[in-house]
Amino acid sequence: MLRPEERKWWPAAPLLLAEGLWVRLRSDRLPAAGSPRGSVGAGQRRLRLLGLGDSIIAGIGCADQREALLGLVAAELARRAGATVEWVALGESGRASGDVTPALLDAARSEQPDLVIISLGVNDAVAGVDPARFKQGLQSVIDGLAGTRSAPGVVFAGVPRVETFPALPWPLSSLLGARADRLAEAAQSLAGYRGLKVVVMPREMPRAGFARDGFHPGPAGCAAWARWVADGFALALD
Repeated sequence: MLRPEERKWWPAAPLLLAEGLWVRLRSDRLPAAGSPRGSVGAGQRRLRLLGLGDSIIAGIGCADQREALLGLVAAELARRAGATVEWVALGESGRASGDVTPALLDAARSEQPDLVIISLGVNDAVAGVDPARFKQGLQSVIDGLAGTRSAPGVVFAGVPRVETFPALPWPLSSLLGARADRLAEAAQSLAGYRGLKVVVMPREMPRAGFARDGFHPGPAGCAAWARWVADGFALALD
């Protein structure tokens, strides 16, 4: 559970283990959002938006993709570009950077997206993945997407500030938050690689922005997040 460089947490290891089990037992198991495929807008210009990654892309915490991150980004892009935006979600709860397999990348490329949102990091933080390994995994995903004929614009949605999650008690929240921050820095160091844009998450998210499990963003949280992601696609839209 603890990495060698996290030795300051070793005295609290029994408490951290107990808190982790407690969170698992009491957490609501929310389903993925409906409508993994859809479209929004009525413009003649057509854009294909692909979401690739974890439970954020699956829309867990929202009843429908239209109120989850992917659908809200699609709506924002449709408004800004005067376009019809079609979306497809390739997201799965628990997916980490090492779980983006060649088969999954083949499926992503087969969609011929114009724009791609990547969401990874929280599960890597929970698993204690080394930042260098996370960066390597993310870079491999970007390299895989670069082989798409449509040469999509890619935005990494950022790593949420895990220490602010209402579901996590202290000191577990501090441990996972520190891990997530290191992964966010690793992702930010890839900004510009093959044109990658990286969202930098704000320090705080209001409690109202979370779903009832206190772990995933609800519609209000996704609405703010969608605007930041859409900003990253500005050059790709031009």
